[in-house]
Amino acid sequence: MSPEPVRGAELPRVVQIGFHKCGTRSLEQLFRGAGHRIVKYKLRRPFRRARNAGLLVRENLAAGRKAFAGMEDFTFYADLIYQTETEAFEPIRCFREIMRDYPDTILLLNVRNREDWIRSRLQHGHGEFLRRVMRQRGIDSRDAIADAWRGEWDTHLAEVRAFMADRPDQLVEFDLDTGSVEALVERFRDYGLRIEDWGDVGRTRGVRRHPLVARLKRLWAHIRWRPSA
Repeated sequence: MSPEPVRGAELPRVVQIGFHKCGTRSLEQLFRGAGHRIVKYKLRRPFRRARNAGLLVRENLAAGRKAFAGMEDFTFYADLIYQTETEAFEPIRCFREIMRDYPDTILLLNVRNREDWIRSRLQHGHGEFLRRVMRQRGIDSRDAIADAWRGEWDTHLAEVRAFMADRPDQLVEFDLDTGSVEALVERFRDYGLRIEDWGDVGRTRGVRRHPLVARLKRLWAHIRWRPSA
C-alpha cells in the first residue's frame, strides 16, 4: 500500500529539467510510488478540465505571475512540454525563473547518451513528433533537426550547470544510462522514495510488437487530434 500523498512545506519542490525522452516516466513513477503529488505534462484536478502544464507556465510568466501559479501544491514536476502544430514551449528552459520564484527548489537534470536521445526523438510517435517540429520550424531536413537538437542539448546542460554552480546541493544530475537508482533514492531520502518503484517505463528500444499492433499505433500517432494553438 502506498503512503499518503505528501506536499509538505518542509519538502522543497523537485523540478525535472532534462529533456523529455530521458526517463521522465520512470522518474514520475518513483515519486508517485512514494505518495507525492506530481504534475506530469497535464494539470489534472477533480471536476475541472485538464490543462497543459507547460502552457500554464508560459502564460504565468507572460503575465508576470510565478511560474507555477495555479499548481504550486505539488512536489514533483515532470515532462512540462507544450506542443501544437505551429509552436512549442519547453519550461525546462525556464529554470532561472523557477529558481527566482521558488529559491528552495531542487532541479533534477535527467540525461542520457545524447545520440540515443536524438534517435529516440526522431522516432517518437512513429515519426510524428519529428514532422511536427519540422512544420513548427519550417525545416524539411531530418539531419538539420538532429543538429539543432544537439546544439540545444549542449547549450541547455552547460547553462544549467553554470547557473547552479554556486548551489550544487540544489542540482541533482541523473544519467539514465549509467546512474545509480540507489544513489538517486539516497539523495532524496527525505522524500521516502523506494527503489522497487523504479522501472524503465515507456522504453521502446528492443520492443517487438505484432505487425498489426505496430501498424495501428503508427496510424493513431498520425491521425489523433491535437490542438493547433
